[in-house]
Amino acid sequence: MTAMFQVLIVDDDSELTEVLRRSLIRLGCEVAVAETAENGLEKLQEDKFHAVFASLCVRTMGGRGVARFVKNHCPDTRFFMVTGWKGELEANLLKLDGIHEIIHKPVNFSEIRDKVLEVLG
Repeated sequence: MTAMFQVLIVDDDSELTEVLRRSLIRLGCEVAVAETAENGLEKLQEDKFHAVFASLCVRTMGGRGVARFVKNHCPDTRFFMVTGWKGELEANLLKLDGIHEIIHKPVNFSEIRDKVLEVLG
């Protein structure tokens, strides 16, 4: 069976990454993991992904930097920002950075499922 979507997780928090990875596999996705932004960018240059999930505070570059790279180099790839920030995020700024959806921490399967299905179809 071929995975429905190829997904990359860019995060240095192993517990969060594992929750995301399990949830996405449960949805039928094939999941790759990068622990740093640089490693994530390398993977994006090597392989094609349907979606990227990255932490707002991923080491060295931050999730917004990863999002801008995806927007400029992988225009068909959807970007999900994972954050614990509970305040309002400006939709226009998110769009400028190429961020399609926000996943709030602590992550849960139903939110991931709903947003993945909404954005990826």
